[in-house]
Amino acid sequence: MSRLLVGATLALLLAGCDSGTGQNAENLSYEDLGPFKTDADGLVDVPWDMPEGVVSSEVFCGPYGYDTLATADDVTDASGSAVYDDDAPSSGGLRVSVLDDTLPVLVPVSPNLEAAAGTWTLGLYISASDLPTTVSCAAINRIGDTAATNTVDVNLVFVGVDGLSAGLNAQSGAGHEGLQSALTTLDDLWSDLGLAVGNVRYTDFDGATDTYTTIEGAEEFGDLLRTASDGPELTFFFVQDIDLGDGASILGLSGGPPGVAGYGGTSKSGVVINAADLDASPDEIALIMAHEGGHFLGLFHPTEKDLTGVDPLDDTPECSDSDGDGALTSAECAGSGAENVMWPTAQVGTATTFSADQGWVVARNPITIPD
Repeated sequence: MSRLLVGATLALLLAGCDSGTGQNAENLSYEDLGPFKTDADGLVDVPWDMPEGVVSSEVFCGPYGYDTLATADDVTDASGSAVYDDDAPSSGGLRVSVLDDTLPVLVPVSPNLEAAAGTWTLGLYISASDLPTTVSCAAINRIGDTAATNTVDVNLVFVGVDGLSAGLNAQSGAGHEGLQSALTTLDDLWSDLGLAVGNVRYTDFDGATDTYTTIEGAEEFGDLLRTASDGPELTFFFVQDIDLGDGASILGLSGGPPGVAGYGGTSKSGVVINAADLDASPDEIALIMAHEGGHFLGLFHPTEKDLTGVDPLDDTPECSDSDGDGALTSAECAGSGAENVMWPTAQVGTATTFSADQGWVVARNPITIPD
């Protein structure tokens, strides 16, 4: 299916599909912005419109391949003011990641920079071996109301987990003890955000299960996320293992921060969860889902473990490298971020809280539904 046809399908879906939890999906609108050609330095301006009554807006560009990286050189608002500059990335309320294959930019990810009607511009920078290059971009806008409490619908996709796959599938998921325990704990953790799990879909993966049961490398991860369906929900893919190439198992991995909200078919359209310990440690699985789901909804680590950055929020603690070894640990950051669910190495029983600003961001994500 072409990207244009997928986009048209999504526009129809978002215009007429009721979520069943209090907000009609007509509050989301999709715009195909078309192709953009960079200059010889990999730079191109991507304008997109935020409508009147906008709550949040996300522009995303790609795919441009896994041998490249892209980020925002700058972002300007409707008045022409620079609200993000890659030369001073921590100076404002917007944070942008450096991502391969597809770059999403979400406004807002902080109360310090709200969405506002008018034409905004993403100054996109692509680091590719062959320049100039052409990339396609699109935008999703949410209009309407916000609330202190919200829900998010989820789609649980069972790719295959050794020892679990025979007893855990779309038919049995609603009665699976470990999974239901994890969902209950996820709901409890997210309650600190003012967020609850809404409708739950249980889906059997219909793709190449043998390929994706164990994720090997970033490209395979992205290709699995491309199978997510369109619609205002958060898709969790359950797999046996995640290995991005260094031989170490990863517990979970998000298409964000932020993920591409409401739109399938991109390498940022969901979250992958290592579910090998679902029966033995459902609380750990719940924490991974809460953390990686938080990334998808626009939340960053309060402080990066390798000290490369902090989130754009005023009320999350920043941890300092007290022992000077260039890496942060949960013990080192006790009282300075380790208790936050978005801490990089969040631990069960320790990381149990979110901040008010984190709740503010999540309440405005395109796929969250105000109560």
